[in-house]
Amino acid sequence: MIRPLEYCDNLSHVRSSIDCIDYRIIELIAQRAKYVQQAAQYKSSLEEVKADQRVINMFEQRSEWANSLHIEATLVENIFQTIIKHFFNLETEIFHEQS
Repeated sequence: MIRPLEYCDNLSHVRSSIDCIDYRIIELIAQRAKYVQQAAQYKSSLEEVKADQRVINMFEQRSEWANSLHIEATLVENIFQTIIKHFFNLETEIFHEQS
C-alpha cells in the first residue's frame, strides 16, 4: 500500500510505500513491453522501427511532463534513454523474425 506522506510516521512506512511505487513502475514497464511488441507488428521497415522523429518528440514530451511534475528532466531523460534503447532492440529483433 502506498501510504500518503502525511501518514508516514516512520522509516518503515516510507520504505513500504517506495517498494509499492517501484512495483507499480515495473508493472507498467511490463505493460509497455506488450504495447511495443504489438507496435512492431505494424511496422514494415527498420526505419519505422527506428522512428527518429518519434523518439525526438517523446523526449520533448517527457521533459515537459517532468518539468510540470517538478522532477529533473535529466533524470527522466536518462531513464527513457535506457527504456527506448531496450525496446528498440526488442522491436528490431521482432521485425527481423517477421521478415
